[in-house]
Amino acid sequence: MENKQQQILLAEDSEIAKRIIVHKLESENYSVVHLATGENVVETVLELKPALIILDLLLPIRNGLTILRELKSNPASLNIPVIIFTTNNNEEMLNSALELGAVDYILKPFSTLEMMAKIKKYTSV
Repeated sequence: MENKQQQILLAEDSEIAKRIIVHKLESENYSVVHLATGENVVETVLELKPALIILDLLLPIRNGLTILRELKSNPASLNIPVIIFTTNNNEEMLNSALELGAVDYILKPFSTLEMMAKIKKYTSV
């Protein structure tokens, strides 16, 4: 059976976090598409249909909650798991994200071990 790389869409504006995450995911045989703003996240998800989305809540141009709301209201992206990635441990915001359909969240600063455990939980490796 062929081991096809699963694609993950990473919407994250921090260059440092992006480098760490992309390096770790690629070393675990995932393919990563990165967007630094929230501008084209929904369109890119609909085009690529990634296995998982890692979504920063505080993105430039369009925030993560707005993007999440759009993704979960569209039948084409409804079932793609979304993990929220944020420095904001504001319980209300995190609860809103989970209520909107996010499957989990990772708080920054983050552990790559914890991140990979959560990613593997929602992707079939």
